[in-house]
Amino acid sequence: MDATRSDTNGPRVAVVYNRPVLPPGHPDATSEGDVVRVAEAVAGALERNGFRAPLFPAGPPLDTFLAALGASGADLVFNLIEGFGGVSGGATYLTGLFELLGRPYTGSPVDALSVCQSKGRTKALLRGYGLPTAPSVLVGPDDPIPPLAGRGPVVVKPDGEDGSLGVEQGSVVNDSRALAERVERLRGAYGGAVLVEDYLPGPEFNVGVVALPEPRALPVAQVDFRPPPGHWPILTYAAKWDEGSVEDLASRVVCPAPVERELAGRLVELAVSAFRATGCRDYARVDLRLDGRGEPMILEVNPNPDLNPGAGLARAARAGGLEYDGLVVAIARQALARGARVIDVPTH
Repeated sequence: MDATRSDTNGPRVAVVYNRPVLPPGHPDATSEGDVVRVAEAVAGALERNGFRAPLFPAGPPLDTFLAALGASGADLVFNLIEGFGGVSGGATYLTGLFELLGRPYTGSPVDALSVCQSKGRTKALLRGYGLPTAPSVLVGPDDPIPPLAGRGPVVVKPDGEDGSLGVEQGSVVNDSRALAERVERLRGAYGGAVLVEDYLPGPEFNVGVVALPEPRALPVAQVDFRPPPGHWPILTYAAKWDEGSVEDLASRVVCPAPVERELAGRLVELAVSAFRATGCRDYARVDLRLDGRGEPMILEVNPNPDLNPGAGLARAARAGGLEYDGLVVAIARQALARGARVIDVPTH
């Protein structure tokens, strides 16, 4: 722990995150390593507000990690897990263990994490609730690759990854050959299923939702795409993680979004509805894009999104009048209140 953090007798919050496993230079190492900085920021916010917040990197062997967590005497797990041992699905499995062990934890419950782990299943659930989402096909690991059948450009991305992993300019394809090549490339790189989704030509938005306790939307954010010639206006991995790159500079986020009140209201309505439909809890982010008729379509739902102070959720919270420390502490207090223990939670 950082020696500058306060030594208090407040509730002990184990800030749990996945220990990075990718070697330096791996194309996905930047996004994986971000969770360390997020954990440090969350712990700092908690300690500045009267909590004790030791950091707990999680990784194999599982029994060693669980023993250390059990010996910590933590009153709460602040759950920043995005995987375990390099397996993205490990986030859901480890959260399930917190549930079985009776450990109060922050963020969405296991069923929401499980559903939203698959973009395809999430979209099927949203359609079942009557919520609009871009037309798509989920291609399983052994499924034949579907023909484009004149549908026009489609976006091809891993079904079970987040943070725009596997998304680049070549992810938008116009013909069956390029589609087959992209699907096989993603199968080789990430395994699992691949989502083939109709490309939507309209602007892209994201809406943070916090439930403290009732879900409410934060100010709408818009991705201000200004792509150079020959580039698609999409949020690629480079746009999110390669600071200063051409794609980063071509996809700045504006919050609050400069949109008409009617559209903003519709985006907010859909985001809160998607939050409820997928069973999210505490905080989430919903990504949306307009189709060719200007109608908003839900792209995906992100439970437990990035809590980096400079990331989208924190930025939207500030735009809505909720500073970073206040957001983190409110999430922790609410999770403590869900726990079975009665704890004297600091109010300052």
